[in-house]
Amino acid sequence: MKDRDPVQEAYLETVSSSAAPPGRAAGPGVYGDLEAFSDLDLDDLAIAAAALCRTPIALVSILDGDQLWFSARVGTDQTYGALANSGCAAVIARGAPVVIPDMMADPETRKNSLVCGGPGLRFYAGYPLFTAENETFGTLCVVDLYSRPQGLSERENDGLAALARQAMRLMELRRETIAQERRLAAQQLRRKRVAREARQADAERRHAREKYALQQAAGAAGGVGIYEYDLVSGDITVSPEVCRIIGMPVTEIVTAPQWAQRVHQDDRVHIPLLSELLDGSAPLKLDYRIIRDDNRQERWVRRQGVLDRDGAGRPIRLIGTLQDITPEKNATSRLTTLLAVEDALRAATTRRQALAEACGLLGRRLEVQRVGFATITVRDELFTIDHGWCSPDVSPISGDFLFQTFRRTSDFLRSGAVLILDDLSSPSWMQEEQDACRALEVEAQIVVPKMDHGELTGCLFVHSATPRGWTLDEASFIRTTADRIFTALDEWDTEAQQEIVNHEILHRLKNTLSIVQSLAHQGFRNVDDQGPLRTFTSRLVALSAAHDLLMRRNWQSTDLASLVCGVLTPLGVEDRVEVSGPFLKLGPDTATSFSMVLHELATNAMKYGALSVPQGKVSLNWTITGAEAVMTLTWREAGGPSVTPPERTGFGVRLLKAGLGRHGKTELHYASTGLCADLTAPTLSLATL
Repeated sequence: MKDRDPVQEAYLETVSSSAAPPGRAAGPGVYGDLEAFSDLDLDDLAIAAAALCRTPIALVSILDGDQLWFSARVGTDQTYGALANSGCAAVIARGAPVVIPDMMADPETRKNSLVCGGPGLRFYAGYPLFTAENETFGTLCVVDLYSRPQGLSERENDGLAALARQAMRLMELRRETIAQERRLAAQQLRRKRVAREARQADAERRHAREKYALQQAAGAAGGVGIYEYDLVSGDITVSPEVCRIIGMPVTEIVTAPQWAQRVHQDDRVHIPLLSELLDGSAPLKLDYRIIRDDNRQERWVRRQGVLDRDGAGRPIRLIGTLQDITPEKNATSRLTTLLAVEDALRAATTRRQALAEACGLLGRRLEVQRVGFATITVRDELFTIDHGWCSPDVSPISGDFLFQTFRRTSDFLRSGAVLILDDLSSPSWMQEEQDACRALEVEAQIVVPKMDHGELTGCLFVHSATPRGWTLDEASFIRTTADRIFTALDEWDTEAQQEIVNHEILHRLKNTLSIVQSLAHQGFRNVDDQGPLRTFTSRLVALSAAHDLLMRRNWQSTDLASLVCGVLTPLGVEDRVEVSGPFLKLGPDTATSFSMVLHELATNAMKYGALSVPQGKVSLNWTITGAEAVMTLTWREAGGPSVTPPERTGFGVRLLKAGLGRHGKTELHYASTGLCADLTAPTLSLATL
C-alpha cells in the first residue's frame, strides 16, 4: 500500500472508528468514502434484479445526505438522484419494502421530474438495505417505464428481497475489507511513526551524548567540571573533571557529607546549609578551598550554579560548574604581596627595617621557613647575612659564611643565574654541600643573585625545611620581588654614600667659611670699629645655615618655613617674629638668596627697627595667588622707633633691593611704624633655581 503522511494517517484512524448516531439513517460515513462501494459484484446484482423483475432499470442506491448515490445501476447513466419525491424516500422513511404500481398516481412521486417529465418513470419497487446495527443504509430498487397495477409477483418479491440482502452482505464484506486495509495501513503508519520517533530519539540521545562529551572535553581543557546536586536525595552527580579537580578516582556519585569532608576546615562555615538552598537564601557563586584526596594539597575552587525548581516552584536540584581557580588566586595574592613589599620598602626608615618587612611578607606568602639577604664580597669569598626573616619553627641565621663551605652555590651564582633547588638530595653536584645546608635546616631553596656591573655583590635566599617542587610562577614571583628589594637596597646604599659625601662637603665648606672668618678677623684686628666685622660674620652664619638645610636635602631643595627658622634662630629673635604661610619649595640658588635677604631684614630690625626695642614685633607672611601661582612675601615691623630712609645706599640696602634676582621684585617702604618690605616672584622659578 502506498505510504501516507501523518494527516492521512489521522484520517484513516478517524474513519475507521466513525459510526452513525442512533435513530438516524446510516450514511456512507459509517463505511468510509462512497468509492468503497463501487464494486462489479454489485453491478451483477443490479443486472440480476432487472432480469428477475423484467424492468429496464435497477439501482443499488446509498443515502448520501439529501441525495441518493447509485453505486450500481442498470438502464441509466445517472450516478446521483434527489431523495425527495423518490420511491426510495418512502423505503428509507418506513424501513420496509415499498411497491408503487403507478408513480403518477402517488401524491409524492408524481412531483418527481423524472416521473412527470422525461423519461416518464411509472413503476417502482424497492427493498431497504440494513446495516449490522439495523440502520437503513440505502435501497435495492427496480423501475419500469410502464405502470404495473398487479405489482410484483411473490417470486419476484422474494427474489428482490434476497438480492437486497445479498447486496448488503456484499457491502458489509467490502466494508470489512476496506476497514481492515485501512487498519493495516494505519498500523503501518503508526509503526513507521514509532520507528521515526525512535530514530529521532536515538539521534537526540546521540547528539546529547556528543554534546555532553564535547562539554566534558571543553570543561577538561578549561579546568571546569559539571555537577548536579539532588536536594532531595543528597547525592551529587559529578563529571570526571570534578573528580580530577578534587583529586579523587573518577566516579559518578558523591554524597553531600563526602563532599563536605573535602572542604578546608576554615571554609566550612561558608558552605550554605541545605535549608538555605531550599529557601533560596544561599549564594549561588562561592569561592572556597578544598584539600585534594591524592596529595592533600590545598586548592581554591569556584562553585557556580542555578536552582532547578519543580512545578510548585520548590528547589529540587542545584546544577552548575566547579572550576579550579588556584592559579588566579595565587596570582592575585602574589600581586597583593608585591604591592605590600613595595609599600614596606618605601615606608621603611632604615635599611634593616626595609629588609625585615619585605622578607617577612615574601616568606609568609610562600609559606617557607626562611627569607633573607646576604651581602657577598667576591674578593674575600664571603657571604655576610645582612638581615632576614624566619618562621618560628626554624632558627635564624646570621654572620659570615665562606665560599668554600658553599662552593657549588657560589660558583653557580657568579654566573648571574638563579639557583632553584627542589630537593637537596636530588642533584649529585650538591652532595658536598648537603651537610652544610642541613645544618641550616635547608632541604629546598631558591637563591637570586644581585649583580652590579657583572660582579656578584649579594643574593636573596628563600629556604624551605622540606623538599618542595617550586612552580614557575613561584620562581618568577621570587625573582620579581628580589628585583624590588635590590632596587630599594641600592637606593639605601646610594643615599648612605651621598650622605657621607654631603657631610664631607659640608665639613669642608664650614672649614672654608671658618678660614674666611679667620682672615676677616685677622684683617680687622687693628681696626677700632668692629661693627663691620660682626656684620660680615653674621652674614657668613646665615649663608652657612642655608647650606646646612640644602645639605640635608642633598642640595636639591628646601622650604621657606625651614629656611626662616634656620636664619632667625641663630639671631635669637625667632620668638619675636610672627611667621605664617603655606608650604613653599625653594631651589638651591633661591634658598641662598632668601637666607641673605631674611638675614639682612632681621639684623636691620635688630639695629634700627622694631627688634631694637623690647616691645617691638615683626610680622612675616607669605601667600600664593593667581593662576600663575605668584608668591607675595611681606615683612612688617611694629612697636619700634620711627624710621627714615637711609641717606646713603650701603651693601645691605643693595642686597635687599636685589632681592630674589631677575625673576623677583622687591619694594621697600620706610613707614613711621617701621620698615615694610614686599617681595614677589613666581613659585615655579623659586622652586627650580
